[in-house]
Amino acid sequence: MWQAYRHKYGSLNLGRRIEQGVGNLYALYVNGKVDPDKRVDARIFMPHEEVQELTFEEERMKAIKKKSA
Repeated sequence: MWQAYRHKYGSLNLGRRIEQGVGNLYALYVNGKVDPDKRVDARIFMPHEEVQELTFEEERMKAIKKKSA
């Protein structure tokens, strides 16, 4: 039961939860001040979170979608 909860919602570590909350709030604030094409991911503001790098194909698809929108 706990394993399913942790898999769905992440770690139960209180410090990590606070870091995620602050990162989300700061990203919300920053994204409200910038243009839609310059939005940032909340994980940028979380020093202990890993930001997965996109492959070349994923980057290209993202650029194509951005260009067509």
